Amino acid sequence: MASLSRPLVLAFLAFLAGLLPGLRWGAPPVLFALAAALLIGGLLLWRDPTAPRSRRFRGAVVLIAFVLAGGAFGGAGHGAAAADCRSTLPNGTQLHVRGVLTASSLPAAAEPGMPPLLPVRVRDLRTVDGTTGRCRGEMRVRLPADSLYIPAGTVVELRAEWMRFALPVAPSAWPRDPRFTGFLLASSATVIAPPSFTAHPLLLMRGRMEAHLQRLFPRHATIAEALLLGRRERVDPALRERFAQAGLSHLLAISGMHVGLIAGVLLLVGRLLRIPLRRLPLVVVGAVLLYLAMIGAPPSAVRAGVMISLVLGGFLLQRPFDPLPVVVAAAFLILAHRPAAVLDPGFQMSFAGVLGILLLRAPIVRRLPTGWRHRRWVRAPVEMAIVSTAAFIATAPVVAWHFGRIAPISVLANFPAIPLMSLGLTGIVTATAIEPVLPPLGRLLADGAGAMLDGLDRVATAAARVPHGSAAVPRPNPWLWAAAALTFLLVVDAAARLRRAARWAVAGGATLSFLLAWPALAGAGRAADPALEIHFLDVGQGDATVIRTPADRWILVDAGPRGDRYDAGERRVLPFLRAQGVHRLELLILTHPHLDHIGGAPAVLRGIPVGRLIEPGLAVGNPVYLETLRAAETRGVPWSAARSGRSIHLDGITLDFLWPDVETLDAVTDANDISAVVRLRYGDFALLLPGDVPAAVEEELVVRHPGALKSQILKAAHHGSRTSSSAALLEAVSPEMVVISAARRNRYEHPAPEVLDRLADRGIAVAHTGHEGTLSVRVELRDGVPRWRRLVP
Repeated sequence: MASLSRPLVLAFLAFLAGLLPGLRWGAPPVLFALAAALLIGGLLLWRDPTAPRSRRFRGAVVLIAFVLAGGAFGGAGHGAAAADCRSTLPNGTQLHVRGVLTASSLPAAAEPGMPPLLPVRVRDLRTVDGTTGRCRGEMRVRLPADSLYIPAGTVVELRAEWMRFALPVAPSAWPRDPRFTGFLLASSATVIAPPSFTAHPLLLMRGRMEAHLQRLFPRHATIAEALLLGRRERVDPALRERFAQAGLSHLLAISGMHVGLIAGVLLLVGRLLRIPLRRLPLVVVGAVLLYLAMIGAPPSAVRAGVMISLVLGGFLLQRPFDPLPVVVAAAFLILAHRPAAVLDPGFQMSFAGVLGILLLRAPIVRRLPTGWRHRRWVRAPVEMAIVSTAAFIATAPVVAWHFGRIAPISVLANFPAIPLMSLGLTGIVTATAIEPVLPPLGRLLADGAGAMLDGLDRVATAAARVPHGSAAVPRPNPWLWAAAALTFLLVVDAAARLRRAARWAVAGGATLSFLLAWPALAGAGRAADPALEIHFLDVGQGDATVIRTPADRWILVDAGPRGDRYDAGERRVLPFLRAQGVHRLELLILTHPHLDHIGGAPAVLRGIPVGRLIEPGLAVGNPVYLETLRAAETRGVPWSAARSGRSIHLDGITLDFLWPDVETLDAVTDANDISAVVRLRYGDFALLLPGDVPAAVEEELVVRHPGALKSQILKAAHHGSRTSSSAALLEAVSPEMVVISAARRNRYEHPAPEVLDRLADRGIAVAHTGHEGTLSVRVELRDGVPRWRRLVP
């Protein structure tokens, strides 16, 4: 821990202390930079002999200057994110875009399903009416499904619609990365200029590398691209999910391990080519920097590249080095170039993992039995276990915060996975380099690398199946962990007279007691919120409704669609639940087994504990429906049938099931006919969720439940299809607002014009998730009278 007091480390901590508030609140960068410069200049020019010139005073002034400098950089990052055109473009804006593709687009025959989102470096962006003006930066684009092969480095002109990603109900006050605020949905793509070495040499190299990997690794091209080029757009979502459950997602992203392996291969090749030792470090550093520029310089790779450069520079100059300042220097360079990178999950996990290894490995090793450290056959596996454990401990809070999941099984899975990945990546690099010169040897190496990648996938699959190997967790409270760390430090200081082992034991016990007691203390000091919240999620062409009861318990009705490249459960539902701090669903209600309603259910069941699954129970062979039932059975989730006449009472709300009944199931010809119809009641407030029932079922409901359908809010049946939302139902429900859950642009043309006309004729307000994003409603009972209002993000 002594290395934490190194000057560069202290300077970085001071810089970070200023950077984070600057990013959060937007400090004036010029004023802060001027103040930092004045402090440093005053310290250098001050000549008063009576002034305090102690080393400690000068150090304090320098640290304050670094705090101010961090505030200046943070303020600049905040202002740049707020003013970026990608953050201000309204959803649905029609655009003319000219830019350079930075990843190759494959033809539809080689890439079935929905085209992936590809990065494009925008040169010029204009609205159709020309009001936006110029806009530069990286965006992501989904090209038309019939697009032909377009290599990286190609200049294209796009006609596209800007599709903003849905914001959470309570959006973060931290700036969002403008690159990920939305994407371009292209209706046409015209090639303006092919890749050119003079214009875009690195992109030309990347495009040729992608084509080479596609030819050399026909079965493993997507994984090879992820490992070597950092391109994960085409990786199978099911494979990504397996690696996430196994805690091995870091192996699919470019990280320090990958860059280190590539540098090691380059050093070995340099030695074989007899490059002089004094020149070899320069050659390797140059090659690594060129590689980082070619793959787009992700933060984790830049961190590794800087560290490798500094280490090799120290070797060249014959200077010893301390690894912690080297890591800090890499962080300094990244944040000075892009201050908002500190909020990036990749940056946080990369540096947390390395710092965890550097700071925790030595204390753990010192507490091991001496024999474990000196026996050769024990030392290697113990060392790997220590490194894996230290990295897991350091990164677990970051992973829990961003992804709502931790995977302790990764500590064991890393034993076979890291060697397999290392051999696979080494094989990819050597096969790619050798095949143009010696094709038979290159193909042989490619086959060997493919076998290693198959083994890696089998390890991930086995680890993902281990019971309780990974678990969904609520987003950690940063104030709680800060208070726990302060408790630990205070107890360690108070117990200074005890022996070291006893002192650490007492401090650890006090900290654990604090963590266990916190929920009760926090709950005792927090007033209950007796309100009901309903969130109609923007999941595209599908349905997903989240309900928070007045006692802070959660219900999900439908889970959105799933396709070849999009799983609403993984991409929309689970992130929303985690952002709200949800760690358990009491009920998962699936209205019927169509893909636009149950597609995300398997991901939800895998990603968060569920108390009970309720659905009509129509025996169909739909693969996703069967997968949903298997996921529920595997996790021991009880199942109940949705039947007319049944009710569920939970925390002051009542869920009445109005449809289907047993007779309907026996005569069903379309799953829409047996959609579960649910009416939620909270006092005199009501919400009607009719699934996808057609007009004939709506009319039957009016006959069976006269006077029992009236509701303030109605979710339009079947996404506003012309076959639903009949006049008879609207008359019986008499809603104040109708919510339509449908994609902004969909092939079914939902909602139908005649449905909108019926709603307009009755003066009913309409809310559309495709146009407005996630819609949220809050219901409060005031003196027994329900008052509802929409929540504005």
